[in-house]
Amino acid sequence: MDEATRTETAGAGAKAAGAELTRERWEANADYWVKIIRERRDRYRTELTDQAVLDAIGPCAGLRILDAGCGEGYLSRRLAAMGADVVGIDACQGLIDAAAAAPAGNGGAGGTVSFIRASADDLPAEDGGFDLVVCNHLFSHLQDPADAIGEFARVLRSGGRLVVLTLHPCFYTFDAERGAADAVPAERYFAPRGIDQRFLVDGLESPSEITSWLRPLEYYSGTLRDAGFVIADLREPHPSPEQLRTDPWWRQGFPIALFLLLIAERR
Repeated sequence: MDEATRTETAGAGAKAAGAELTRERWEANADYWVKIIRERRDRYRTELTDQAVLDAIGPCAGLRILDAGCGEGYLSRRLAAMGADVVGIDACQGLIDAAAAAPAGNGGAGGTVSFIRASADDLPAEDGGFDLVVCNHLFSHLQDPADAIGEFARVLRSGGRLVVLTLHPCFYTFDAERGAADAVPAERYFAPRGIDQRFLVDGLESPSEITSWLRPLEYYSGTLRDAGFVIADLREPHPSPEQLRTDPWWRQGFPIALFLLLIAERR
């Protein structure tokens, strides 16, 4: 085995080990996140990012949608209620079990929803089978999303869209949701960086810590371009002036731009 092959093999092994550790941590946190989502305790989602994602998706009746990193399935169920045919995938078996056990609740709109345990970088789906892929808070939990982006390009039809909501790589830092507003120095910003911390949502702390991975904007734009995407829009969901004026929770919990939303089209 030559040096290049040894290096490649070692890299693949480290990547697989990292993915397995992430999966194990999410399994440990599965019940925690089911509680947080179903009791609507995450105000970032319920009052800000969920609507931003739905606005980016727009009318979706009749579309076939892949919800990548679906968690316990709340967004998949919402899109099915809007008339889409949705497949939700997640690497965490505990979250997939919770998603599959929940009522679909499509409200007679004609949409369908199903859930599969799968990794975003190895999708059990045919080429060109989806009109839209949505990644709601997924990218920050992938150490390197390049393979997943390649898979999204493969399963999307020509002209299909990718909607990505993730942590803002320019500003997100340790404890940002708890009021931290430290600047990210250039030597850290332009290199892949991981932030290890436990979730703390509405006073409830997660059993296991999770690593949030961030890379510079040029990485996302270049990786999307190389996979055959064109970025159609870039948005930064943020609280309204009224929310900031009337609610001290938002003034403390949004000291910096926390979120980035990308909309890309498959060429």
